[in-house]
Amino acid sequence: MGKPRDMKPMTAQEWNLTYQFGDPVWDEPPTAPLARLLARHAPPPAEVIDVGCGLGAASRWLAEHGYQVTGCDFSSRAIELARARTPAALPVRFTMADVMHVPPRLGRFPVVLERGVLHAVPHTPDRRHFVEAMARVCLPGGLWIHVGASAATVEAEHSVARGPSRMAEQTFLALVDPQFTVLEIDYAPFGSHAATWQARHAVLRRRSCPGPPSPPPS
Repeated sequence: MGKPRDMKPMTAQEWNLTYQFGDPVWDEPPTAPLARLLARHAPPPAEVIDVGCGLGAASRWLAEHGYQVTGCDFSSRAIELARARTPAALPVRFTMADVMHVPPRLGRFPVVLERGVLHAVPHTPDRRHFVEAMARVCLPGGLWIHVGASAATVEAEHSVARGPSRMAEQTFLALVDPQFTVLEIDYAPFGSHAATWQARHAVLRRRSCPGPPSPPPS
């Protein structure tokens, strides 16, 4: 097994700088595999919260295709730019919120879209809390549609020196249980940009009686 990477999750301030001065090529409309999952499991006019919406490309795409959309991100700069890039006539609500660390003032949604957020959470205790956050914003019986970097095996999870934290299917399944039931998993490139990676595309249903919360990370 490879040596675990010494990764730390980025802070809101670091993401602000990334969106202000960086080139977030991952911020794009849904790829064809993700669009097919949405059409199959959550067709419009479903109400969707786009968690970690960034500059809002996916949120705008959803609204253009008939969805009712709320985009949220804990980067204030991302939300500012998302609002500026969104035509006034497009029905998207953008709000700054950290789903892991604040009460769920956002409410609950029948569909939660999360693309590339979980794989920015590198450590298991924090990952568990992220899954619990998804359960808090997802209605019982609702769907969490997840796209995140994958690894072929548990041993390969630490084999890549750069990029997002990767999870094998075995690790992912253990993480989401007992909060969610997995309905479908497929694998496809994360995005259309050149520096993409293989990603898990999963549809999960929130259980009506999820398990107890994890202890807070030390």
